[in-house]
Amino acid sequence: MDYYSYLVSLLPRDLECHYFDSIESTNQFLSNRPFSNNTELCVARQQTRGKGQYGRTWQSQKDGSILFSIRRSFSQKRNLNGLSLVVGLAIIKALEDQLSISGLTIKWPNDIYFDNKKLAGILLESQTFSSNQLVVIGVGINYALNEDMNCGIPWVDLAGLSNNLPDIRNLTASIINHILTLSDRFELKGFTDFQMDWKRYDMLKGKQISIEREGNFITAEVLGVSSKGALKIFVQNKEEEIYSSRNINYI
Repeated sequence: MDYYSYLVSLLPRDLECHYFDSIESTNQFLSNRPFSNNTELCVARQQTRGKGQYGRTWQSQKDGSILFSIRRSFSQKRNLNGLSLVVGLAIIKALEDQLSISGLTIKWPNDIYFDNKKLAGILLESQTFSSNQLVVIGVGINYALNEDMNCGIPWVDLAGLSNNLPDIRNLTASIINHILTLSDRFELKGFTDFQMDWKRYDMLKGKQISIEREGNFITAEVLGVSSKGALKIFVQNKEEEIYSSRNINYI
């Protein structure tokens, strides 16, 4: 059984799958696909122009990272705030199950860390069609990178966290299946159903951040995450909720 046939055998039969040895971007591939209510998956062993938050790039090496995107539909009534947090929880649950590791945290809204080093990133891109929202969920996880890999920030990979690293295909399938399961639950109940679980992995609660407003930087304290997935902060003697990380600097 070849590389891809083995992986597909571990996934739901109704999942429409696309596999590549190398591709520019799994997110871009699915974003360019025609409209469909079917859930689609794109997996690659390497990305040459991987996408990160706000136009940043995601660095990868062939078979050194777990790289995939899922495109699925949500109803128009479902508020998508908090979806990236649920995806983060799904990834951590899969890693805890497969590697028996602890100490993973999620930095709101879309990064997974271990000991203040980045392990994984999540990128959501959405489109609206009639009564549906199509969301592409992009995932990149450091699996076993070369030590000289330059990601621009402190990083860690799974090979550095576990002496018994599972086959990359088994681990990829487990993570995908966890995301599919929790995203179905999110469609039904929203982020509220995950809020208590999120608190166990909240990297920022109690820490200070810097917010840019009108060209000035203001210090705020993170209080947690709201039932809608917004970052709750205490700033200028009042509580506020933030839905975008664009103007946030993490201290």
